[in-house]
Amino acid sequence: MNIDWTSIVDGTAKVLVAGLLFGAGLPLLFTWGLRLWDTGSEHEQDDGTVVAGNLVARLTAYAVFAVVVAAIVIGVLYITQKSIDHYLGIELF
Repeated sequence: MNIDWTSIVDGTAKVLVAGLLFGAGLPLLFTWGLRLWDTGSEHEQDDGTVVAGNLVARLTAYAVFAVVVAAIVIGVLYITQKSIDHYLGIELF
């Protein structure tokens, strides 16, 4: 029996990178977007004064949320591409 260790290591590395990217990367981006959104929003201090939010932080948060949503939509379309082609006749990717 001949074991191809390079293909085993290559496959394991691909699964590990994908797991880290989608398993931890997207939630990390989402929490970063929430933190930026909180920084960019107006909030009231203890003495009742209102502090204006940071516009750049809020716009960056929206961009981060757009990246997360795009990654989710692309992932779902990639996973279901054969079903979409079969039932709707639309070829993706």
